Amino acid sequence: MIPITANSGVTVVPFHWGHVAMMDLRWFERNYFRCLPDYKQRLQQYSQYPHCYSALYRGKIACCWGVLPVWGGVAEAWLLTSDIVSIAPVSLTRGAMRYFDTIVDQMRLFRLQIVVDSRNTLAIRWAEVLHFVREGTLKSFGPDGADYYMYARITDGWHPRQAKGSDPGTDCA
Repeated sequence: MIPITANSGVTVVPFHWGHVAMMDLRWFERNYFRCLPDYKQRLQQYSQYPHCYSALYRGKIACCWGVLPVWGGVAEAWLLTSDIVSIAPVSLTRGAMRYFDTIVDQMRLFRLQIVVDSRNTLAIRWAEVLHFVREGTLKSFGPDGADYYMYARITDGWHPRQAKGSDPGTDCA
């Protein structure tokens, strides 16, 4: 378990898809259930990954999140929140920063990416506070046809395909 918060009211546990049913989800998160008939099954799949967690604030589920590998060195993060997160936004932000810094090292990532609904101004501000950089707009990407922004944190330095002696674009073994 990654130590992500010093707030004594917050407990972090491994993610279980049933946690989401116990949350009072925000509108953007509820929208996934409205637009994606298989969203419950997707969450069940997330439960199988080792880097997915739920945070409880005084015994109530505040948020669920995780990082899923895309391929070697690249992963995508996800987050579902309830209104409880507004009770301790500083703790949440500091904890998220520690989590992302740690998970990049643990998973040996050179790219950690997220997608954010372009209408979700709170999530956009939060992504930027967490040092994610907007790379572009994914037109009509959302399950409801909304535009999304692609954000990424790129680590400085080493990349396995740019190591000395490698020929970019030809060596993917």
